[in-house]
Amino acid sequence: MIKKNVIVTGGTDGIGLAIVKKLMDQNHNIFVIGKNAIKGNNLLNSLNYSNLEFIQCDLSEKNEVENLIKKIKNFKSVDSLINNAGAIFLKRTTNNNGVEKTFALNHLSYFHLSLGLLELLEKSNDGRIINVASNAHKRYLLDINDLENSINYGGWKAYCISKLLNILFTYSFNKEIETKVKCNCLHPGFVNSNFGNNNSTFYRFFVNIIKELLAINTEKASITPVYLATSNDAINTSGKYFYNLKEKISSKQSYNNALAKEVWQKSLEYIK
Repeated sequence: MIKKNVIVTGGTDGIGLAIVKKLMDQNHNIFVIGKNAIKGNNLLNSLNYSNLEFIQCDLSEKNEVENLIKKIKNFKSVDSLINNAGAIFLKRTTNNNGVEKTFALNHLSYFHLSLGLLELLEKSNDGRIINVASNAHKRYLLDINDLENSINYGGWKAYCISKLLNILFTYSFNKEIETKVKCNCLHPGFVNSNFGNNNSTFYRFFVNIIKELLAINTEKASITPVYLATSNDAINTSGKYFYNLKEKISSKQSYNNALAKEVWQKSLEYIK
């Protein structure tokens, strides 16, 4: 297997960390993007892998994403971008630009990074973007006039909508941009990780019980994103939704081309 330069957002724990470890097994050059510098340093020290770099960035903040893109543009090339970072906010929270954080982190960072690094990805002979979505996208319908969930906000609803946005972005990518770069998304499964731990003690307690009973481990959840990022079997695949290494059907609304185009245009306005 050819050694690739792979960027993993949210790679210090959970599914992201499992992705990093699997990429290490394949001997790739890995660049982990994360908000917490302490976690980043702990990652470097614990894994002790020479081809691993940590870059600190709060991906919910537009100016930090812009600075990150400028930094990464100094690289010779990027072969794969795995957009994995995400969170659920039970209380409606906004970033420094007043944008609701679930939307900013779970969708806009994927969109912004992908377009900002497109030139580098095109320098690769096999540029790929992988968006970690979720089957939770089927739970709610998107209101194109309320992308930031200002009406009747609910943390779970906002999260589900953000995952639908990931899929709409994936399906739009090669329609909106003439590029050889491939873009796919996936449902990792219901995973036993630290996801959701930024919320209240009661919420963490409840979710952790469910995880213990029903969730798969992060190692299993990492198989599909790494496959889409590195496997020769996926080299010509783009605009698809995967689960457990197989292409799956997403929600009816996710195939609405007119809606996807509106989301694309509105997302462009946010990152200007």
